Amino acid sequence: MKLTNIFKNLITEANNSHSYGCVMHYFDAKESTFKKAQKIIDEKDLYLGTDDDPGYGLETEPHVTVLYGIHADVPDEDVEEKINDFTQPEVMLKDISIFDNADKGFDVVKFDITNKDLNQMNKDVAKLPHTTDYPDYHPHITIAYVKAGEGQKYVQTLSDSEQVSIKPNKIVYSKPDGSKKTYKFNG
Repeated sequence: MKLTNIFKNLITEANNSHSYGCVMHYFDAKESTFKKAQKIIDEKDLYLGTDDDPGYGLETEPHVTVLYGIHADVPDEDVEEKINDFTQPEVMLKDISIFDNADKGFDVVKFDITNKDLNQMNKDVAKLPHTTDYPDYHPHITIAYVKAGEGQKYVQTLSDSEQVSIKPNKIVYSKPDGSKKTYKFNG
């Protein structure tokens, strides 16, 4: 690697607020099911982050992550080639569960979702150079971040009549530099 590229990479890394890129499907935040789920969260339970890491609480941009961890040197065109094959999936909101992140000071309250197409999309995008700490893909939609230990009281098994089907309205590629590119679904 040339010396200029080394310096360019160091400067880029120092200015980035994100380590990796991420492909996501975004949903309308006004979706009544999502808003109803957020209303069950007690405001005093919300985890609002720290001075060093703010920006938690209620999720303001509901989305399903297709893949997080895309390396900064992956050209946009390579990501776009994968995204161009995406058709709009219909996602079933199943149950409300949590990811326990007590070591980080919060629990993630989320909808478990099902859709076989999302698993295939994840596999396709994962062919790009990426890094992940999570070898198994568990698609979900975050509802809120709550203080560690408070999430369990929001866990709910939804009956068949309470389960809801929704569709994302756009694809977003959040690049490692923090910028975002928005795409429409095919078909």
